[in-house]
Amino acid sequence: MLLQAARLLRCTEEGRPFYDEFTAVFATLISSLPLQPHTVGLFHARYDFSFSSMEAARNLAELKLQQQNKTIDLTGRRITSTTITTYQIDVRSCAELMQLFLNARLIRCANDPEKGKFKHEMLFQLTPKGIAIVDAFSQRHGVASPNVVDLLNSQHNSMKLVNLERNPVTDQISTSETVIEIIFQRFAGRKPNTTPLHRAHDTDVSSVSDMYLESSAGVHVHDAKRIHLKEYHNCFSGMAAKLWLMDCTSIIYAHEAQMILTTFLQYDLVTPADARSMSPGDKFVMEKNAYYYMSEKGKNLAGWPTTGSGLFHKHGPHRPHSPGSTPYRHSSSAARDKHSRLEHILEDPALRLLFREHLAENFCDENLTFYLESEKLLAQFHELDKNEFPTLEKVNVCLSEAWVVYHAFLAPGSASEVNIDHLLRQRVREGMIAEELDTVTLPGSQPIESISTAVTKLTEIVKLLDDVRRQVFRLMASDSVPKFMRTAKFLELGIEV
Repeated sequence: MLLQAARLLRCTEEGRPFYDEFTAVFATLISSLPLQPHTVGLFHARYDFSFSSMEAARNLAELKLQQQNKTIDLTGRRITSTTITTYQIDVRSCAELMQLFLNARLIRCANDPEKGKFKHEMLFQLTPKGIAIVDAFSQRHGVASPNVVDLLNSQHNSMKLVNLERNPVTDQISTSETVIEIIFQRFAGRKPNTTPLHRAHDTDVSSVSDMYLESSAGVHVHDAKRIHLKEYHNCFSGMAAKLWLMDCTSIIYAHEAQMILTTFLQYDLVTPADARSMSPGDKFVMEKNAYYYMSEKGKNLAGWPTTGSGLFHKHGPHRPHSPGSTPYRHSSSAARDKHSRLEHILEDPALRLLFREHLAENFCDENLTFYLESEKLLAQFHELDKNEFPTLEKVNVCLSEAWVVYHAFLAPGSASEVNIDHLLRQRVREGMIAEELDTVTLPGSQPIESISTAVTKLTEIVKLLDDVRRQVFRLMASDSVPKFMRTAKFLELGIEV
């Protein structure tokens, strides 16, 4: 079976690509490139796993994601199904996307990391953040060129990203109090991070060429620094804070980093060291000459030693609340059955973030990823179903998404196979094999019998995936949620669900 679909990038109201779309295009591009050693300059400096701007621009203009899955039908015949997603990106947008990749710190100029503006005839390497995004994409889709596999198995793959939850409609990062406190704990680290970054001769983070190689240690701080005749302990620059968020989390736009850091200020988790660290509107200043230090409240939340007294509970740091807020707790009359608990966890960005991390630590995060992906597919299908006369292109885009989900999570040998019972797996397999016997393509390729045929196929596939979605939900509710609610991270929140 061959299914082809062309798609445009989904963008926010401000015209910025959604995170999922943005990272999918990036990972698809990297998988299409010949990542090879290049030598530059008179001294022939060597840069491994690099690529040129010309190669990137050429591949972006003709970018395709191709996924293949080989199965055997009920008669023993071998069937190969291929899903091809083509991104429609014009020449101008190619340059703009490359600039966005640079701004998001997914790539950097290999021979001059200070260069922050995309130009032709540049040589690029992936950052640890960019490698982490390609790694996650490859694990989910099972698509990676041999050169990408070598990169993922190298010492350069050092970053464990802090993945932040986003609103599925607006793509905005959640800034609820609980989410901010969780982000801040990762930002601060378990103890002050006074270890210099990769530039051993410079203990400060003062330029965009500095880079965090891993996230767990937290933002780089000075053990002691004198600012205007006053000595501050464990202070950090606005640049260091910005780069930690840009390098170590799934933030891709600088304004998102500033929003998070400004919220740290508003919650009194960090304090400006001098007047240069305040801007009009009391926004966080993300510059190398602006300095901040952790407040007693921030140190307490992070679990650092503090000068205060009696601020720790026996099970972990106390969660401070901003003035006028109420503790994050549900009334005792709330429904407490296992399904409603999972529903609440999935609806709350903070709990969903921790739940996702818990599943990843137990090697079953594919269940949650599948559930959320199938939810998005259902929403897309229902939106299409509202249209009395849907176009063939839109139906095929939805069909393509459905096959991507199947190949990633349900097909034999899939990269992130979900755990479902044998009977349902067999029913899904038989149903999908039946659909594989036909070919569905866009106009300009092999013709389809009719739009109604495509809609019928889509409806049948979505029904199968929805059945799996329901079973995966029940599995997470009965098995994963009780274990999650016994973890230290959950108990430290001091909440009831």
